[in-house]
Amino acid sequence: MPKRIYVISSREDRPKARQSLEKALADAGHRVADELSSDVDGAVVVVGPGALHSSKVFAATQQLLALQNVRWFPVVPLLADGMDLSQVRASALQVLGGIQMSRADSLQHRITDTLAALGAGGQLPAERGHHPFTTIRVINASPLGAVNSVATGEVAGRPVVAAALDDGQVQVWQLLDRAARPLVLTGHHAPVWTVAIGRALDRDVIVSGGNDRTVRVWDAVTGDSLAVITGHKSGVNCVAISPTGTYVASGSEVTGTLYWELHEDGASEVPAPSFKAATAVAFHGDEVLVGTAEGKLHQLNLEDRSSTSIGGLGVAVTAVAADGPIMVSGDDDGFVREWNHSRSRESHSGGVRTVAVGVLDGVDVAVSGGKDCLVQVWEWATDNIRKLEGHSRTVRGVAIGTIEGQSVIVSGGDDGTVRIWGDVVADHVEWLSDSPSNEDLLMRRPLARSVAARLRRMNDDEPGTSFLVHIDGPWGAGKSTLLKFLEKELEPGFTPIHFNAWAEAGVGPAWWALLTKLRTAVSKQRRWPGRVWLRFREAFARLRRVGAPVALAFAGLIALAGLVWWLFSPAAIKQISNTITGALAAIGTFGAGALVVSRFLLWDSARGAKLFEQSNTNPMLEVTRHFGWLMARSKKPVVFFIDDLDRCQDAYVVELLDSVQTLVRDASKRSAHFVVSADGAWIRTSYELAYEKFSEAVSAPGQPLGYLFLDKFFQLRIPVPSIDAPRQQQYLRELLKGPVTSTRELAEEEHRVREQLTRSTTEAQVIETLESASAEVRDRVAETALDKLTTPEAVVATEHSLQRFAPLLPANPRTMKRFVNAYSALRAVRTLEGNPVRVESLARWTVIEIRWPSLADYLRAHPEAISLVGTEELDDVPERLRALFGDPALRMITKADFDATTIRSCCGVSIPTDH
Repeated sequence: MPKRIYVISSREDRPKARQSLEKALADAGHRVADELSSDVDGAVVVVGPGALHSSKVFAATQQLLALQNVRWFPVVPLLADGMDLSQVRASALQVLGGIQMSRADSLQHRITDTLAALGAGGQLPAERGHHPFTTIRVINASPLGAVNSVATGEVAGRPVVAAALDDGQVQVWQLLDRAARPLVLTGHHAPVWTVAIGRALDRDVIVSGGNDRTVRVWDAVTGDSLAVITGHKSGVNCVAISPTGTYVASGSEVTGTLYWELHEDGASEVPAPSFKAATAVAFHGDEVLVGTAEGKLHQLNLEDRSSTSIGGLGVAVTAVAADGPIMVSGDDDGFVREWNHSRSRESHSGGVRTVAVGVLDGVDVAVSGGKDCLVQVWEWATDNIRKLEGHSRTVRGVAIGTIEGQSVIVSGGDDGTVRIWGDVVADHVEWLSDSPSNEDLLMRRPLARSVAARLRRMNDDEPGTSFLVHIDGPWGAGKSTLLKFLEKELEPGFTPIHFNAWAEAGVGPAWWALLTKLRTAVSKQRRWPGRVWLRFREAFARLRRVGAPVALAFAGLIALAGLVWWLFSPAAIKQISNTITGALAAIGTFGAGALVVSRFLLWDSARGAKLFEQSNTNPMLEVTRHFGWLMARSKKPVVFFIDDLDRCQDAYVVELLDSVQTLVRDASKRSAHFVVSADGAWIRTSYELAYEKFSEAVSAPGQPLGYLFLDKFFQLRIPVPSIDAPRQQQYLRELLKGPVTSTRELAEEEHRVREQLTRSTTEAQVIETLESASAEVRDRVAETALDKLTTPEAVVATEHSLQRFAPLLPANPRTMKRFVNAYSALRAVRTLEGNPVRVESLARWTVIEIRWPSLADYLRAHPEAISLVGTEELDDVPERLRALFGDPALRMITKADFDATTIRSCCGVSIPTDH
């Protein structure tokens, strides 16, 4: 009997889901009700992005559930394309998260399930046989280029993925160990277009081909080069290795296909027919499957050299794959074709770029990637196609593999990422270490890149000046992870020195620990003979400096002896002279030896360093000189990375930072750079305790003593970016290998925003573009926006723009430099947080941080207090800050819409939005 079904949706959502549902209801003989009445037989809530924030949909849902208490009828949610259950449960419609709803991959299947649930009292039919794959891991393999090809396989019994990159590298990543660094294969001198994994020569091997016209064979365990194969006259587009490991096939546009037999001494060419304009090769048993740009598909038997053409398509074949009896190709017209049963499906708009064929959890499938940024899975049995969304640019490589018995899909593309796709329901959650992460899930690497660029500019422009950077954040904020990324960004142009302050505290003087670390780093820059020679030269340099007083004393002794000899007769004083000379010689020898030992030999131990301090009236002068001597022998600029300082006692914090200050202040031609990772409050408190007697005399309103030390010590403070709610949820999903949501609408918006960023020429234009984007897209394009803001032209323009705020600052050049540095750091951090705060607002907040840092701390915790500036209602304001609230300078800064919301935005605090 026909039923009356009430359908509610948001006008902000695309009409496709509702229109398809209404057509299906009409085809089934049901009537659609636009208004909720007491005679409806069921209801469907169409859940799209707009519905999640629609007050109308929310009110209708509440009314439906209330009506169910009077007269029960089924209410079934229908997920629009791109939506998942986690989004529903995190929204105002979270009550729907407890109601059964279909999560089939295609909209049509979800509508079919919804209609079945309406007829079965709200109960969904049994689950289909398809497998809900989603992103379980993202590898940022090539942040500045494309991933052109991927391959999966086992190396030494462990699953791996190999990626061919634009920068000439092949990277091999472990799939079971997320913390493991990739094996990097270097040798190609141009982009690597293709990669394959197999077994040959009784070992696991990787075969790659690149634009340098070579095919290379690598030992997949050690990374050693086994063979470099030449013969192609243009870039190698494709490679494949036979199942037996005997042959390698390769293809290029000019030369066509070439075939090689592998042996221990390299590879020899196999004479066989070559197919011109080859775009793709794959082994199909003992035969080679070749696709060409001319639209032909060829099959070649390497044993008897016979060949057949199995297809003339009239459009370029872009990819081929084979598994068992199945042969598949992808075409430039967007079709994926299965040749054994003459089946085809139009899968990708803009053309197919890669295909793979295999079995996913017992189901035969073809996996493809294309210019439409999608990975698609085609199941033969059901003819169902599932779309996996996540890449933001063309997908150029796909492969099928397994991890601990679970099927996975691997894909790579022009967005520089490798994505691992697996079952949405993981059967376990990995235990996670709290050590610094190797994966950048919270946008720390772009910030590290920005800091590294600034440090390089400082080193090039002022080679004799040290740059001291403070990475500020509480425990657990990710400071150590940021340090690790910064070190990687500075390689190989700098020599990094790791200094764990907590581990070094109490061992010896702070200067001795720094000097020892520097000596070790400079020594490691040389081979073994060079290290011995450096040690000898260092010993001579020390001896020359500490031996000068000994030589002077010895010369004086000789002069005195000569004078005595001249004044008195030799006979009379001979016996006395011998006695005195022997005694003085013994004393001199002992004294010189003791001096040399205490000042030279004992420096190599902490006890010796302490003795040196006690035996020298100005020990830091000699330490600084020797520090400079070592720096002059360094082949690269040196950067100390000081971590865990905020776990040390206050006395050691002060001792270490004072030692650093002395070493860089008195440096000569070359000095070291220092990056200190610590909670700023810990450092401030340490200095305030050490210099407590001077606190009242030196401190100024809004500038307690601890802040003055930080101001004097560091040129740049980098606050660790905060994590807002959406990014926190995304981070947790990544850790739990949960679903990563992405929609076509987001991809289109992202493309539009990236184009606008490309056209932007000023900081204000970049910020305006980010303001117009959704929070999700701001997260995706944050790195691009930061790159745009840190170009040399943009930096010059920003510095020029900031000059108009000079009247708000004390009149000295150093403060202006600190203002520019602080503003640039805050802009980088806020951009990576997806927080497009206006230039005027961020500049004014930076002035407050520089002039009155303790006031800035108070306003971070109590942003609403900014409304009290210029008033006398200051009972809730700490007494030490009350005078500032009447300061004319602060009143000038905080006028013109500078309110609590502005402060929250400038500080990186997420601002709640009303729906």
